Amino acid sequence: MRGHGMVSEVPTSTAHDHVCWIYRDDAELHAVGMEFLAGGLAQGERLLCVGDRMAEGLRRDPGALGGAAALIAAGTLEVLTLTEAYEAAGGFSTERQRAFYDAATRRALTDGYTGLRVLADVTALAGDPVHHDELVRWEHVADEFIANGPGMSALCGYRADLPEAALADVTSVHPLVHTTADDAVPFRLFFDGRRLVLAGDVDTLGAERLVRALRSSPVESGAPALDLTDLRFADVAAYRAIAAWARALADDGEPVELWNAPALLRRTWQLLGLDEWASVSFPSTA
Repeated sequence: MRGHGMVSEVPTSTAHDHVCWIYRDDAELHAVGMEFLAGGLAQGERLLCVGDRMAEGLRRDPGALGGAAALIAAGTLEVLTLTEAYEAAGGFSTERQRAFYDAATRRALTDGYTGLRVLADVTALAGDPVHHDELVRWEHVADEFIANGPGMSALCGYRADLPEAALADVTSVHPLVHTTADDAVPFRLFFDGRRLVLAGDVDTLGAERLVRALRSSPVESGAPALDLTDLRFADVAAYRAIAAWARALADDGEPVELWNAPALLRRTWQLLGLDEWASVSFPSTA
């Protein structure tokens, strides 16, 4: 399975890693960001740095990464403010962002790099009611692209003083998360290849968040699969959230497979009559 879970240090990232890093201050963001980007340099990746704080940090530390100016001149590093990144993509939306990063990754590969490594501080979007929901949708779609695309990895920075609900929204759609409090990340929904993975705990308070995340999940033709191997706890509200997603897909002709579902979930599914409302299969995998 793709790497996932809580992390205390910057992972030795490879292509297809997607990290959410909740940071306390600009100094932590800069230190973590430079470590992440340095790992990309070592692997021959092109680097893209997005965010006003990241741009300012590089201006204050011109020797970072062995000399940021030289890397920029060589085309190995590009630095964009959030405004510049939106303009480059044609405005902020999930569809435009995906097209932008797909094109950037393919250009990097065409230019001889092994992939694209993105460092983005998007705190401003998470705290903006106008953009927040679309940002969370983009992060989830981005995870599918990172898991299955041509070769992009990303570390997304969010400042720890954002509202608790905003942090829960963004951490819930990343496979790898660093935060100051583990209980701030009750569950994570992410992609492992084409299948979805639900890990952690989903209770009544988190069920609506799960509904929104499942609703925004890109699903290709075929039998959509939700892997529940690492689901530790789920209550009735969580079961109903999963059933609503499965019912919507079934209405579109896409039967859902719930892989490695806990025995309690399978029993409760029948007791609640969810098997009649949202027909699913319960395969097991090794």
